[in-house]
Amino acid sequence: MLMKRGWDAMELGDPDVIAWQDQLHLFTATRSAKIVDHFVTSDGMHWEALPDAIHIGEPGDSDDDQIWTIHTFRWHDRFYMLYTCLARQEDGRLQRTGLAISDDLVHWEKVSHNPVAEPDPHWYEADLSSSGRADWRDPFPWVENGVIHALVCAHEKDGPFNRRGCVAHLTSSDALHWKVEPPFYMPGISTDFEVPCVFKLGDRYYLTGHICAPPIDVYRVADRLEGPWERPLDDILLPSPNHAFHVCTWGDKVMVFNWVSMTDDWSGRGGQVKVLAAPKVADALPDGRLVLRSFEEGWETVATESWQPIVAGDALAQGRACGGDWEITGDTVLGSSKPGMGIQFLAPAPDDFMFETTVMSVDAPEVGIVLRADDTADRCTRVSCIQGRCSIELARLIHLLNVNAIGRGYESLQSRFFPFTPGEPFRLRVTAYGPYIEVCVDQRVVLVSLTMSRRGGGLGVFVEDGTARFSDMRLRPLQAPQLRLPAGPVGQIK
Repeated sequence: MLMKRGWDAMELGDPDVIAWQDQLHLFTATRSAKIVDHFVTSDGMHWEALPDAIHIGEPGDSDDDQIWTIHTFRWHDRFYMLYTCLARQEDGRLQRTGLAISDDLVHWEKVSHNPVAEPDPHWYEADLSSSGRADWRDPFPWVENGVIHALVCAHEKDGPFNRRGCVAHLTSSDALHWKVEPPFYMPGISTDFEVPCVFKLGDRYYLTGHICAPPIDVYRVADRLEGPWERPLDDILLPSPNHAFHVCTWGDKVMVFNWVSMTDDWSGRGGQVKVLAAPKVADALPDGRLVLRSFEEGWETVATESWQPIVAGDALAQGRACGGDWEITGDTVLGSSKPGMGIQFLAPAPDDFMFETTVMSVDAPEVGIVLRADDTADRCTRVSCIQGRCSIELARLIHLLNVNAIGRGYESLQSRFFPFTPGEPFRLRVTAYGPYIEVCVDQRVVLVSLTMSRRGGGLGVFVEDGTARFSDMRLRPLQAPQLRLPAGPVGQIK
């Protein structure tokens, strides 16, 4: 996880990550869009700042206004960075592709013949008089069978305006000069298909991108790079506001990076915060579905202890119940609450941790985990598996006193469709790392969000309107991440 320091907590752009010599290098255009920041990590979790990569150009250059999303690749022992450049001459309305080159990933020099590509009116919208802007951004270059390709977010030249977003295609034989090709993918569903990214897993290709209506990041599948690209029934990578997914092959893993944003409820500053999420690992199921796995090696670097089992008997002896009836059946905690919610708190948990358990609903429509809770979980963060609605939800409960509002104190942070199978057990994990919350079901990352209205508190399992079993519980403490906390006592956010 990377949370940039400084005045503006949103000062983080779309991530571009490249692996080199056992390290990962991150390049990201700042929100002010004047420079490209550079960070490096050896474990995927702890990032160190390096000198800025590039800055906007001099007056009259094609990038003298702003620099947007970039992507870097290696070709013949040199590194090449394609980036989005905007010029003052068109008031930033005409997007083009710029190019910079480096021998070491640290010192970069722009080519003299920038821009190297722009919308070709034969296939793409290029006339500013039609819609007021020509989209040509978020380049994603890669090498396939000796040919250099690049994808670009663009607009088809014809068709309904709100469905003309497409993925443009560039090719190059020397990485210096680029040819504009016909569209790579034309989904026909949105004004844009932003931050396109393509990669291969097994025998299939995967294309990811951000559509604007509604604002979610999706993926497509194809047997060949040329397509056709198929849309899976559940095509969401992670729920909003997780955006701008980019991949990077690191060793034997396809790593996935994205940013997540949320209202700051932990530092006392308020406002929106944008964070580079902990990396995930891309995995393809036999039927072609794409899933994201938790980056276990990365979490190893922030763990302070190994996994510690929670014995069912100890859970009841050391914890306490808040509603419902709880008993031990073998090594399983059996909870029943009808009507309403019953909670079984476990032994005290550290502020930052990973907790997981196998859950099986007997007849309960809703089960889950409460964390950082007060004595009654009236203030807490809650993970709810709502099987009858085929959904999983992350919510926070706080006290909003003297507020004349319906449903005060409850806020759904994130939810998504998830088809639980009634009567079958599933493995549920929650990772709480500062404000970063990651939820996994059967080793698949399904929710990622930010919240820490309470720095610490109780950890427990709950059942609503029925009976459920919780078994094989275990806990792992984590280091505390570097955070911007209030100047006063930490208790201000408890």
